[in-house]
Amino acid sequence: MKATPYVPSQSDNPGSRPTSIENEAPIPSGFWSMAFAFWLATLFILYSKFFDSILTGFYVPKVVILCTVIFFLVSGRPLFFLKSTGGKIMFGLVFWATFTLIFSVWKSGSIPMYTQLLQSMFFFALAAGLPRTVGDVRKTVYTMAFSGLVCSLLSLHFGADHDGRLAIQNGSYADPNYFGMALAAAVPLLWQMAVTAQSKLMRIAAWLGMPLMLIDLAKTGSRGAMLGFIVMMLLLFLISSVKTKIVLVLVTSVGIVVVLATLPGYIKERYVTLFSVDPPETQSNDGNDKDRDRLAGDAGSSQQRRHLLIESVNLTFEHPIVGVGPGNFQTAVYDEARAVGIKHNEWMATHNSYTQISCETGFPGLILLLCLIGSSFKSLSSVLRGSSATGDKPDAATYATAKSLLLSLVVISVCVFFLAVGYDFIIYVWAGLAVGLGRVYDQSAAQNSALEEPEALPQPKLSFSPAFARVQDGLVEPPRTNIVSGRPVRFNRFR
Repeated sequence: MKATPYVPSQSDNPGSRPTSIENEAPIPSGFWSMAFAFWLATLFILYSKFFDSILTGFYVPKVVILCTVIFFLVSGRPLFFLKSTGGKIMFGLVFWATFTLIFSVWKSGSIPMYTQLLQSMFFFALAAGLPRTVGDVRKTVYTMAFSGLVCSLLSLHFGADHDGRLAIQNGSYADPNYFGMALAAAVPLLWQMAVTAQSKLMRIAAWLGMPLMLIDLAKTGSRGAMLGFIVMMLLLFLISSVKTKIVLVLVTSVGIVVVLATLPGYIKERYVTLFSVDPPETQSNDGNDKDRDRLAGDAGSSQQRRHLLIESVNLTFEHPIVGVGPGNFQTAVYDEARAVGIKHNEWMATHNSYTQISCETGFPGLILLLCLIGSSFKSLSSVLRGSSATGDKPDAATYATAKSLLLSLVVISVCVFFLAVGYDFIIYVWAGLAVGLGRVYDQSAAQNSALEEPEALPQPKLSFSPAFARVQDGLVEPPRTNIVSGRPVRFNRFR
């Protein structure tokens, strides 16, 4: 059903016409409403990992995702993501990964990662094609912010000590590095919810949850997540106003003091190894020899990751076109070691998503991934320019949404440099949201431009004779006449 178009009248004041980009979209179908509701539920399940710790035996995630698939397919929007440049790049990445399966060194070993990539494309299609308005994107952002807050709350009861670092007992967040990335990426989203949410309860919950999330982020001891958070804060400082910069400096200073006062000595010294591969010479503050052994292990972990990075780069140049097949980095390294007579017992991932894609799908796969991330940044930057106070279509709420997504995407782009999650949903959902926000913003801006510049009414065409003006189109009044003695008399203005 199409929306009723705006028809200007002669009494309209141009200043009274609607200019907000939150203009009404066509009335959605029931299938779309159900698909969007289940999509938000799916996003909460994926990001919070709530059902990894609670109600684990009830198959709730599978049921919700199945309903999302069904309603999305009948909503009429499954292919909307292909209307954008980012969507075409995403399709190209999946197509190329499909092609590399033919040359995979272990075809059956590639199936799990390839299936994960297909799922990620589906989530990308949902994030990019399902939103109809900027408000829909904002609801999605709020859902992810709330999911990140739930992660922190779960750590209060289900938190685990992973060699002195905070993690969740079960599921993907049992890895402190992955858990730290999820928390760091949710911080700017939670900040937006705290500032722009219309519900007072949502704002209060966001403000109260922010310190808990930051403390949990620091307790994970994830050097990659902390580096991503630092880069995000630097970018926020650069693009903020002078007043906001002062607030950021004050808040950051207080936060550093709190972290130094509350974190265990091992975690604080672990962050030092972010800039050095050598173990610290001093013990931790509490003098625990166990912590010193952990720090030595952390330094060794940095060296090992550097070695894995070099191996993945070498493997990329050995198989530059089609790679070794999705998920086959460990297999290829083992085969090479065995071929030269080296005993190889380690079975480790690349710990770098970019080289993971490059060595397993070749340089074309890496180029497509980088183009997808670049297209996402370009889309968000375009929305920021247009919705800013000096832009073509200023809108504070849209600007805040684009800004939070941009900062969060920066965190993800940095963190995946230290994690092998090249096929995981977390990259592609953020890219899809960036593409979706750019699409609905451009549509709304185009609609508002059409409303502000209505087509001019056709002007009457007059032809004049010496006696009087004859009306050609019937759009103006005929000449005025007086009746004298029953006979019409035309006044001659030259008389």
